[in-house]
Amino acid sequence: MHVAKRIVSLVFVQFLLLAAARNAGAADAKESMEKLKALSQGATSSYADGDFDKTKSQLQEAVAVAKESGLGSNRIMAQVYILFGVLKINEHKDTDAGVRYFAKALDISPAAKIPPTMATKAVKQAFAKAEDVDPATIGDLSEADPAPAKKKASKAELAAAAEQEQQEKREKAAAAASEQKQSEADRKREAAERKQAEADRKREAGESKQLADELEKAKGDREKLARDKQERDKMLADAKGYLAQLEKEKAAKDKQIADANTKIQQLEKDKADRDAKLGPAGAKIAQLEKDKAEKDKQIAALTASDKKEREAKEALQKEKPEREKQLGEAKARIAQLEKDKADRDKQIASLSASDKKEREAREKLEKTMADVAARERERHSKEIEDQKEREKLVEGGELPGHIREPVTCDLPDEVPAGEDLYVHCVPQPGVGAKMLAFYYRSAGMALYNAVTLERSRKGWYVTTIPGGRVSGRLIHYYVEARDGKEKVAASNGKATSPNVITIRSGGLTKARGRK
Repeated sequence: MHVAKRIVSLVFVQFLLLAAARNAGAADAKESMEKLKALSQGATSSYADGDFDKTKSQLQEAVAVAKESGLGSNRIMAQVYILFGVLKINEHKDTDAGVRYFAKALDISPAAKIPPTMATKAVKQAFAKAEDVDPATIGDLSEADPAPAKKKASKAELAAAAEQEQQEKREKAAAAASEQKQSEADRKREAAERKQAEADRKREAGESKQLADELEKAKGDREKLARDKQERDKMLADAKGYLAQLEKEKAAKDKQIADANTKIQQLEKDKADRDAKLGPAGAKIAQLEKDKAEKDKQIAALTASDKKEREAKEALQKEKPEREKQLGEAKARIAQLEKDKADRDKQIASLSASDKKEREAREKLEKTMADVAARERERHSKEIEDQKEREKLVEGGELPGHIREPVTCDLPDEVPAGEDLYVHCVPQPGVGAKMLAFYYRSAGMALYNAVTLERSRKGWYVTTIPGGRVSGRLIHYYVEARDGKEKVAASNGKATSPNVITIRSGGLTKARGRK
């Protein structure tokens, strides 16, 4: 009876000891798990802070805790070995050791990943290489083991030391069953954490891509600002050059106008001189005509005198002796008169030749003045025709039956350099435009010239760009239709994206219009 009671008591004590061992083992396993997790997180933070010695110490302590508590195959250990591999590659430049640690981590958890902040090119290459490593060839990772630490004795171990070998087997069986249940729970938790890790990886990848995109955009913005500044500087320099060119052209035109005025004054003076010369010439011609009439009268008088002399000669025949003397005197007088007549004829011939030269000079001058007057009439007529043609070009053709765009412009794609450019634009009726503003500039210029378009009889809004401003290679332009409040109601082109007209040097051809 006593023996039976003693056996029952012994069995009851063993049962109590087994239960206590199981409770102690479960508590120790949970405590070890929490400590292992804290060490892994601490090592990650230490690495991020750049304290690599502390990182290594925490990782070695985590390996020791895992061996003591039988958690060497836990998912947390996969992350510990990942950190060991990163430390070996990035800081110790030991790629072979890093590959072994990565292979060990993948052997524990195939879902193990490299943290994005630690994924250098060398780490990525080593991790890819570790995926092909046979776990059986990993070898000893003794460097990860910390120095032997004094193991804390537990109540379960004290009890197990006192028990018999059979009791130890039962405890081991119970522990194996418990570990199997714990492993199953760990696998489920690991699957959930793996899923969460995949989601975190995708989110981190997205954030990394977004950050890279933002950095690339910022870099592009900086480059664009630099290009814009360079372009503005160039446009400003071009504007200054254009202004200097305009001032030079203005000075040249002022000089041409002054020269033209001087030439006109000289022509007027020459005309006055010719008129002054023609006046005395006319008077001289009248005087010569008067002298000729006097000479004709004298010749007639001489002819009458000869008649009287003949009659006297006949009378002398009757009174020959007396008359011969008178006849001799008369002959001498006649000879003298004939000589005087010859002198007068010579003078008249000389005067006639001079008169002819003056007449020819007068006729030549009159012809020159007639030619000048004809050319002036021709020039004036051409100016009138050019003005009519210009007014016709300014007014433009008939309005199109259908205005397709809010603001439609009839401008050529190509114009000759130095020719006036006629602008014709019209807004759609529904735009509500009260006025149209035309902005243009030569390519390379920074600033636009602004012109307000005027309404023509045909309905176009028109203006003319002087030929002096049609220079360079291109003309940029855009048009804005403004309402009664001076707000932009519609436009054709913009300052940042204007329309373009090509400026052609050389011969003139008819340009194609653009609507």
